[in-house]
Amino acid sequence: MATITSRPVAAPASRERTARPAVSICIPAYQARRHLRATLDSVLAQDSSDFEVVVIDNNSSDGTGQILEGVADPRVRVLRNAETVPMMDNFNIAVRHSRGRYVKVVCADDTLTPDCVRVQAAVLDAMPTVSLVSARTDFIDDGGEMMRPDRGLPGIVGLQPADHVVRRIVRSGTNPIGPPVAAMFRRADFDRCGGFHPVTSFLSELDLWVRLLNRGEFFGVPTTLAAFRIASGSTTALTSARSQLRQQLGFSGRLADDVRWNITTADVLYGRLRSYDMQLRRTGLYALSNLRNRRRCAAARTAGEEPDSDAGAPDRS
Repeated sequence: MATITSRPVAAPASRERTARPAVSICIPAYQARRHLRATLDSVLAQDSSDFEVVVIDNNSSDGTGQILEGVADPRVRVLRNAETVPMMDNFNIAVRHSRGRYVKVVCADDTLTPDCVRVQAAVLDAMPTVSLVSARTDFIDDGGEMMRPDRGLPGIVGLQPADHVVRRIVRSGTNPIGPPVAAMFRRADFDRCGGFHPVTSFLSELDLWVRLLNRGEFFGVPTTLAAFRIASGSTTALTSARSQLRQQLGFSGRLADDVRWNITTADVLYGRLRSYDMQLRRTGLYALSNLRNRRRCAAARTAGEEPDSDAGAPDRS
């Protein structure tokens, strides 16, 4: 395990929060200079007052640390790994250093709407049987422009039993719950189910969602509360389409073998067909984001400007 250097940002020690916050927003960051400021701005603009922000800089070398040194907000705590660790290890480190009852993991290139934390925390407050709450998300490109609005939660809006949601995962051929930025969960459940597992970088969040669903029900918020960036240099973009498809099919097969989820042969076959279609769509989105990014860089050069050298840099670890 890497050594952690902890530094509260802003505030002298006497002004730091000592009470346990309701929500911890955890931001694992690596080579995140390009989008980190936008992520932090959206997180700190929440209309809830009862939250903390924990940022783990995974030994970045691109200026991420300088951005974090400039943050002057007593709600923010910054920790830095002494050496770069695998992506899922960094996610787990971020959550382990959280103090809130509820946890929201936000990758360092995604953003939240101002009401996101308040709405999702209210669900967990009101429904003690719910172990995972998620919301719809917008898909945006490297430059923050809209690609696809209001995505996620097909057939799983509102209060849903866990087995129904897992069956929808198999039948959808993808991740209907959404990425980490869409979700919120209880810290106690996260600890009991073992946190993020390095199953594959592509499916680790979906694997966690299923293990959380083994502890309770699901609630899908029918509004858009976050934006997920289709970043051209992200881990998903750099994983081959064939590998992603193989991982998805293997994961669905393992769910089908687990008798607690009541998955039928018809569910598996339908999901297999859907997997091919969803993989084509996913590949197309990342290709379009990459094309838009290249065009922006070319336009900047034509205008005599220096394009962002971090374009396409991986933010998700």
